Amino acid sequence: MTNNAAWVAQWASTEPLTPAWMTAGKVHYFSSPSFILLMDGKAIWKLNGHQVEVSYGQLIAVEENVVIEVMEGGLQDLAGWHIQFHTYTMLKNQREIVKHYWHVPHGTGYQKVQLTDGSLGSLSQQVSGEVSQNPHAVWVRRQHLIHELLDHLYQAQPDKMHTTEESLRRSVHYMQQHHDQVITRKQLAQISGMSPWHYSRKFSEYYGKPPLDFLAYYRIYRAQEELVLTSATSQVIAKKLGFEDAHYFSRRFKQLTGVSPREYAQTLPNRRIVCLSPLFAEVLIHLGIIPEGVMVTPLLLPEHQYELFQTHQIQMLEASPYGMDVEAIRHMQPELLIGNVWSDEYRHQLRTIAPWIGGMNMEMGSVLHQCSIWFHKQEEGRQLQLRMTNEVETARQQLQSVIESGATFMVLRVEPFGYRYLGGQSGGASRLLFGQLGLSLPDALIDGKAWFNPCSLDMLMQANPDYLFVERRVMLHFNVEDNMRNLLGSSVWKELKAVQSHQVFDIDTRLWVEGRGIIGQSLILNEIVKYVNGKAEH
Repeated sequence: MTNNAAWVAQWASTEPLTPAWMTAGKVHYFSSPSFILLMDGKAIWKLNGHQVEVSYGQLIAVEENVVIEVMEGGLQDLAGWHIQFHTYTMLKNQREIVKHYWHVPHGTGYQKVQLTDGSLGSLSQQVSGEVSQNPHAVWVRRQHLIHELLDHLYQAQPDKMHTTEESLRRSVHYMQQHHDQVITRKQLAQISGMSPWHYSRKFSEYYGKPPLDFLAYYRIYRAQEELVLTSATSQVIAKKLGFEDAHYFSRRFKQLTGVSPREYAQTLPNRRIVCLSPLFAEVLIHLGIIPEGVMVTPLLLPEHQYELFQTHQIQMLEASPYGMDVEAIRHMQPELLIGNVWSDEYRHQLRTIAPWIGGMNMEMGSVLHQCSIWFHKQEEGRQLQLRMTNEVETARQQLQSVIESGATFMVLRVEPFGYRYLGGQSGGASRLLFGQLGLSLPDALIDGKAWFNPCSLDMLMQANPDYLFVERRVMLHFNVEDNMRNLLGSSVWKELKAVQSHQVFDIDTRLWVEGRGIIGQSLILNEIVKYVNGKAEH
């Protein structure tokens, strides 16, 4: 039986991703072809031995017998659907239907497709919208879902290995991997499968400069990073990056940046900066540095950050969660990029645009400390840190009687597929509540190591907190209200101490989760004090 034989697909099952998909070390074996539709979050999986980054808006198709091991997934709010199907073909001579061994159209064992927001919204409605009582209508809807997913798969990104653009990308990848070595135009042309003259012409059309100029800029970008992040001398940096000698390196550096390597770090605050997250932009503004642009997700952007960026006339570059508009960043012609990048693909692209500082601990205090050093604003950073410490201490004093009473606090996240609770040993709001303020987490939740941990209604009852903060998770294409109604109507909810004493409070994802910056900390502390001391009702 060849894979080109006519075949049909039949829906088998649709299940939300379980906590096992968010636990490092868990292994998933597929006994039938499947789709994994990711509606939120990000993770790192090993698919048939290959490490693969997956995130929001992606459709991953896997063949029968594929194995996925979760490498990282517990901290990233992963949400989505596992959809299984079967494939069959008919033997015309025997008039018999037999199993068809289906293979992904592009790839070995699996294929990953990035969906548009429009496609994702449509699929979300289909996969979560089975309300008809008519079994025939439900069947048709399920079959339509499978066919639409297959259509996305077969229409997605045909093989580009022989296109001009892909050929040029191979040469760029070679530059990135070997920029510390001697590289000639002839080498790069051979890698791209073109004549040197044709290669140079096409490269300039795609990247705006000749290949060897592109390589020179790439090396200087890496040198700028070294000058910011290390104490290495020009001689060491020149040797590391493949320059002939330190003198030539300094001359080329000044030609492309306008200053010598020795002077560069001092000019950093005046450079054209684009921040890859609102947190970094907010920190820089408070240090007296105004970036040119910042990457934001409008749905998750807190109001205080939006107003801050507008006040300082900072261009907001819109992106989907876990996405990035690389071309919009390139268009701004930044001189420095700062902020973490999730995907290797984005990382490689950004490093061809400007020097990039990333891979940092995203805890508020750590970001403030690092930025104050890089931009030579240590005194400003110290004053900001002191102010934030004093704010926490003031809040502790206002909550002293509650803290001393041993009253327990819990942050419950309501999601479309279930519930999670904020662990007591992670960062962000967790560190603020249970570390700095010293609030008590219920004993039943002590073992939750992740940022947000799966929470059943039975676990909620065991925790039975004195104070309960409820976050209705904000997600594209999903609404948590059905699950919220289920929670409010449950017998467990009515028995909770916090419910009976009217100590349940709504909190906003955009502030408590996304807006944990300098302003955000003050706002969260004010809310906690107001709620706990004033007993503002849910």
